[in-house]
Formats: sequence, C-alpha cells, structure tokens
Amino acid sequence: MFCFLGCSPLFSGKINSNTKKVDIISINRNPGIYFANIDPEKHKNLFMCGEKKSDLEKQNVATIMEDNEDREKMFDTILQELSAIQQNAPRRVAILGTRHFSFLHQQIVELLTYANVLVGNHVFTSGGAGTGTNAAVIRGALRAERPDLLTVVLPQSLKKQPPDVRDLLEKVENVIEMRENDDLPLDVASRLCNSDILSRCEHLISFAFHDSVVVLEAVREAKALNKLVTLLYLD
Repeated sequence: MFCFLGCSPLFSGKINSNTKKVDIISINRNPGIYFANIDPEKHKNLFMCGEKKSDLEKQNVATIMEDNEDREKMFDTILQELSAIQQNAPRRVAILGTRHFSFLHQQIVELLTYANVLVGNHVFTSGGAGTGTNAAVIRGALRAERPDLLTVVLPQSLKKQPPDVRDLLEKVENVIEMRENDDLPLDVASRLCNSDILSRCEHLISFAFHDSVVVLEAVREAKALNKLVTLLYLD
C-alpha cells in the first residue's frame, strides 16, 4: 500500500499484485498536506501513514496550505488522473510543464510519473531546469526501475542542458537529442521538441502557469491532434 500523505492520508491506495495496477482506496481533503518521497524498494508497503506533522517536518517533508477552492480543484484533478492510470494501460503518456515550480509540485509530478511507469505506461518528457516539471518526471520514472519505459526528447544537444540535468540524464537509457536545433532560440527549439513528443504519445499531462506560453501552446496542439489532455494550472 502507498499513501499521498496528510494528517491522515491525502490519497491512499495499493498496487494490485495480479494486475500490477494502482487501486485508489480513498481521498482526504485535509487542508494541511504533507508529502513524502516514495521509496521504490517499499512501494508495496504503507508509507508513513499516521505520522505526526512534527515528525514529518523533521524528515524534511514539504508542507502546503492551499486556498480551499483551488485545493479542491487540484485534489479532484489529481484523483481523476490517478484513477485513470488504471485504465487502458499500457499507453504512451507525455508529461510536460513549466521549468520552475515548488518542491511540493515536484513531488506530485514524481508520484504521478512513478505510478504511470509502475503500471506499464511509457512516459515521454523533455529536458530543462532541475527544479522543473520535466526533471521531476525523470526522477519519478527512474524510481520505478523500468528504464525501458522512459524516453527523454531534448530540444537541442545534451551539452545545452544545465549541468544538474545532464547528471540526471546519465541515468536515462533512452535520450533523443535534437542537435539540428542547436542554433535556434530555446523557445523555438522547445516548440519543435514538444511537437515531436506529442507525435509519440496518446495522452498529455501538463503543468503550467497561465503565462507558460510554450507549454500552453503544446496543450492546444495536443487538443488539435485529438490527444487526451490533462492540464493542471499552478496559479
């Protein structure tokens, strides 16, 4: 069993040993939310359920207090996405998003990616900042220990990536470099890269702010291609 943590679990579930799918058991909309890192060695066990807030904070677990309405929307979207992971697997899923966001949101992305890979979905993403969506996707997929189910398409050569992301990409088996874009501005190269990723997937999960121009363009392109799209706004 696993939990997305809270004073009591935010989400709880288990990995079905027969189907290898994620069974969502419950959701708790407590305004104080606490997330812990998933350990792939223990993904069939309970993760820190019933821990006290003070104990979680000592273990450097992120906390957040959300506006009630925004929190409800986020909970509902995340729960829908987690539930959908059980259906129609395996499938090809692209997860893309903003280059910079909070530690808590990084944890959400890692957990969603981990669950996708765990049930056999092939995940596609790109490069970017070490604190961004795509790096969190890579970390989450690597924790599931299925390197064959992660493909990273870079907008330019590997050498163009930030040092911390290059270190992370050393652990990835399937890295596609678009070296032909090295002389292009990054935003142009990123648009071409996103189009390439969308051509490889059936479902796009995107994390964006309302002014994330390139990310939102990818969302519109995915919809025009009749892809399944899940968009989560961070502001």
